[in-house]
Amino acid sequence: MNRQQVFALVAVVGLSFGLYAYMQKQTRLIDTMDYEFENVRLTGIGSQAITLSFDLILENKSDLDLKINNIDFDVFYNNSFVGKVNSVQSYLVQRRSTQVVPLTLTLIRSEMRPAIQQAFSNVQNLLSGRIKISGTMDVGADLFTTKDFPFEYEDTTANLVGYSISSVTNILG
Repeated sequence: MNRQQVFALVAVVGLSFGLYAYMQKQTRLIDTMDYEFENVRLTGIGSQAITLSFDLILENKSDLDLKINNIDFDVFYNNSFVGKVNSVQSYLVQRRSTQVVPLTLTLIRSEMRPAIQQAFSNVQNLLSGRIKISGTMDVGADLFTTKDFPFEYEDTTANLVGYSISSVTNILG
């Protein structure tokens, strides 16, 4: 092997290691992606259903643009299942940016358990409970896709809707 071939081999090995280290770092940043649920709004209360809308805030800390799709999660109120959200729409979260994903949850009164119906019948009962969201989404970048990326979120209902009875009653009009 001559000097140029050795230099070329060292360069290829070095670049390969650098690319591997870079992708490992980006994968770690994607795996620790931040997400929040905000702006929970009661958009409708009817005799048949209760509709909530809210925003899923996704923060991409990596240097890669991310494509998010198949957001699928269950919603629990005080550890009782109350509904499911499934969004097949695709969202692009640009590198080092934040994307707001608007979502809607419709709760059918006939399918809700009596304890859940009671919680939604009185604003004070609603605010005293805990909401848990547990689900998955597909997260993809240029070179790979993570299917069923798990996420979980839990907070008090009061924190999600604005801390007070007046904020909920203002939403209701």
